[in-house]
Amino acid sequence: MGKAATVLDKIKYICPLHGPVWRRDFPYLLDKYTHWSTYTPEEKGVLIVYASMYGNTESAAQILASRLCEKGITNIRVCDVSNIHVSELIAETFKYSHLVLASVTYNLGIYPVMLDFLEHMKALHVQKRTVTIIENGSWAVKSGDLMQKFIDDNLQDMTILNERVSMASALHEDKQQEMEQLAQALADSLQDTEQS
Repeated sequence: MGKAATVLDKIKYICPLHGPVWRRDFPYLLDKYTHWSTYTPEEKGVLIVYASMYGNTESAAQILASRLCEKGITNIRVCDVSNIHVSELIAETFKYSHLVLASVTYNLGIYPVMLDFLEHMKALHVQKRTVTIIENGSWAVKSGDLMQKFIDDNLQDMTILNERVSMASALHEDKQQEMEQLAQALADSLQDTEQS
């Protein structure tokens, strides 16, 4: 695509091996390709992906989104990994600079739909993102450590923020400060990337 940029005015069609034939909007296509091929986020923003069994992890994800809005962060998307196809989740992951993984613990592991999402991230070599974690569990909260290990072992050039929310079933009052610290860490990180 680097060579194509120098001759965009001469290109009539782009016919990929798979996908639509492009007849116009070549600068748009070139911009997307450049971002995707270099794993550079398209936008400064936060994608919150959650896996919830009884609604408590979903509630925590929504609370985090609200806290971010209160801090002036408005480019946020909240996605239920159980209800949104993984292809759309991956497209959103390539779009946003920051990713929040929120998962319940399931049989001492990562909830299967969240693990599937992580496996797709691995298969597509997602990188150059800032990640933070919300973990949930009733008697053994393990999903956060397992998600972090997955990222450390399988994904390159990922920054994991130290702030994490660890909750037992629901986000109780004693965890509100952790949520505030997580929201502030994300807001600070977004501000830092804007200044870079």
